[in-house]
Amino acid sequence: MRLDRANRSFLAFMGIALLLAALVLCGALGGVLAPLMLARISRGESVGLSGTSLLLLFPFFAVVAAGLGRGGRSLARQIVASHRLARRVRELALTAPAELTGAALRAGLEGRVVLVDASESFSFVYGILTPRVAVSWGLLETASCEELRAVLEHERYHVCNLDPLKVVLVRALSAALFFVPALAALRARYVVGRELAADRRAVAVCGRRSLAGALLKVVRGPAWSELGVAASIGGPELLAVRVAQLETGVEPRPQAAGATRLGLSLMGVALLAVAFLVSLSGFGGPTAVRHVIGTGLATATLLGSLSCTAPVAIAGLLAYALIAMRAGQPLRFGGLWGREHSVLGS
Repeated sequence: MRLDRANRSFLAFMGIALLLAALVLCGALGGVLAPLMLARISRGESVGLSGTSLLLLFPFFAVVAAGLGRGGRSLARQIVASHRLARRVRELALTAPAELTGAALRAGLEGRVVLVDASESFSFVYGILTPRVAVSWGLLETASCEELRAVLEHERYHVCNLDPLKVVLVRALSAALFFVPALAALRARYVVGRELAADRRAVAVCGRRSLAGALLKVVRGPAWSELGVAASIGGPELLAVRVAQLETGVEPRPQAAGATRLGLSLMGVALLAVAFLVSLSGFGGPTAVRHVIGTGLATATLLGSLSCTAPVAIAGLLAYALIAMRAGQPLRFGGLWGREHSVLGS
């Protein structure tokens, strides 16, 4: 993964999101509140889910439950939509001509490019764990050889950077951490940055003219409902900023998060911390933490965060490395299925 501006934004997003998630779930909930509950249960006492105690516990648990529900819903919708998108591509797949398979081979996308039976000119990357490139028959008919090569070099950046997987992660975590609006700004910065970085790759290989011609031909994608939800890469939303980079040769500066979003994010985190302290008061406050766990509140929270975050982070990095390794290898059977179609290459 190249440390360009897009990936720096992604890493910043993931760092902040995972830190907050670790502090809330592993630290506050798993490291403090859960041991206090278990201690009460072991002594045969009521957990305190009635009357005033319930009111004290409700705000913090309500926010955590809402975040988990929103994040899980976003993740489920994206996975379902991605499966539907992959099925639609398979149903519309054509046998790729030598022109396309040769271009895919030269771009390092052997077995990963699927020709789609559609008259519109478009291309996009799809597939969460096994990214592929969908190229329409309409684009293949109208694009020149150099323009097609620019399209594939652009899409190769998304494939090698596992952008569909990253889309899933940033969308789900943004939904889960809805009380931190600044994360939406980091997500938007990543979305813009990945397209600009992919364009720079295409320009470096094919030149500006080829990419400019390709951009004019793939302004609009297909009107498929799955594309709005699925972890796919494509769309005309960023055409203006991409053209600006082509014209100037300089990556446009990303928009700042804004004072309003930063202020709301700090307020959201502060309110969640207050809700946690209020919930803790129902168990006896920081004194109960020292009595049951043997450490202070801050230490218990940090230890709880580290105890589950470290193995999860290591497992996540290993999984990402394996998926990235697969993304850089050809798919030997990726282009075998498909119907015959007469294609007039330019």
